[in-house]
Amino acid sequence: MKPLIKDSDISFRSALKGKGKGRENVAKIAVSLLTIGVFLWFSYTSRIQGQILGVVLFALVIWSLYPGRHLESSILVILVLTLFQASLSPQEFLDSLFSTYGGSGLWIIVSGFVLAKAMETSGLGRRIALWMATSLGGNPDNIVLSVAVANLAVAPLSPSTTAKAFLLHPICAGLVEAFNVEKGQSKYGTALMLMAMAANNICSTAFLTATVPNPISAQYIREATGLGLSWLGWATMALPLTLVLLAASWFICVRIFRPEVEESSESLGRMRGLRAELGPMSRGEKLVTTFFAIALMLWITDGFHSLNSGIISLALSLILFAPRIGVMKMEGFAGDVPWGSISLFAASMFLANAVGKWRALDPIAHSVFDVLNLSSLDSILFLFLVVLVSMLLHLAFTSTTVYATVMVPLVISLAQLQGSGVASIALPVAYLAPVAVILPVNTIPNIVFYSSGYFNHRQMLVYGLTISFISVILVLSLGLPYWKLLGLV
Repeated sequence: MKPLIKDSDISFRSALKGKGKGRENVAKIAVSLLTIGVFLWFSYTSRIQGQILGVVLFALVIWSLYPGRHLESSILVILVLTLFQASLSPQEFLDSLFSTYGGSGLWIIVSGFVLAKAMETSGLGRRIALWMATSLGGNPDNIVLSVAVANLAVAPLSPSTTAKAFLLHPICAGLVEAFNVEKGQSKYGTALMLMAMAANNICSTAFLTATVPNPISAQYIREATGLGLSWLGWATMALPLTLVLLAASWFICVRIFRPEVEESSESLGRMRGLRAELGPMSRGEKLVTTFFAIALMLWITDGFHSLNSGIISLALSLILFAPRIGVMKMEGFAGDVPWGSISLFAASMFLANAVGKWRALDPIAHSVFDVLNLSSLDSILFLFLVVLVSMLLHLAFTSTTVYATVMVPLVISLAQLQGSGVASIALPVAYLAPVAVILPVNTIPNIVFYSSGYFNHRQMLVYGLTISFISVILVLSLGLPYWKLLGLV
């Protein structure tokens, strides 16, 4: 019997793949060199505002083109900003440095990474997610809903949406396999994996510590309006709207991709078996639960005390490495720490300080404002268009952190030019910054769920665009009136 695929065919396909990769690398190098040229031109021909704008352009390109090099590129961005700002005013630079690295925001993010790893190592994260995912019974629609609820339960536990995706993905795969459906041919599998992917993004809007873009956006809004959003303040602002958006996304998901399977005692038994395999809570799980509860209380009460919640929660999380406790071991942990994500957050906060102080994106905002004649628009239409276009511009980014670093200050500048309330435009864009659900490449978690093979690019595009438009409508029709009641806009 002749083989279905010849060696020559494999060689030809490999060659084509190699050529495609080679062209991609050439394009990356060309864009990088062009960006460096523009950056150098800004550096030598502009004052500090133009120099910071050049850094923004440089950071946007290298962070988008080289997502695996966030550690090196972020350090480079910080060093360049150091050169420009220190050369102008060392004291102002040092103030910016200490406000970024001494404030609680960065250390809350770092402690969140450590606690997330502890939850993974101890098994607590899997227990929480699996308990939530099997708590609503064996009805397929309810299982899809339970995946959304599970995402909400783990959302405040870690600032890394990627870590949460890797935590939930195998659980979701088990819930699909419990019905013995064929991968890529089941609407139930499509609905569950798409819901898990979308919920990872949507639930990240609810808590300040749920994803890195949130504290970056909060920093910009505080500088522009004086509105300070603590952990509790952000949750009060965002959580009710997140619940509505999550419910809407679930309703749309099970309507577009109505599960073809039905509840059965066999499938329910398989799911209960997944949960039973965990056994009783271990000592490590109980310890991590206690430490996380203390850290969470510190974050929630951050606006009511003068303590540095980030430093204290980091110190608590590091106790988990103590020899007698035994929840985690230092050996090998350094290799598991997402240093790239942490450095990206630090560089983004540092860049946010510089952009806000020197209003570096104002020239771009002025150009957009004049070219599109936005001054002629009614304030309501202006608000709708800015939020909608900002939402669709997720297509141009491969990181929600980079998106927040660039887009939030840009819309703030546009709002100031138009004369509209800055908060009424900045808050919707900041809230929607984590919701990047249109393409697999928008975020790494999207890629994680897309690579499972349970849904294709077209299905994601249809669902993602629908959710994006619904998100904008809900934020403007429900979010803004609610935020007005809170006195935020």
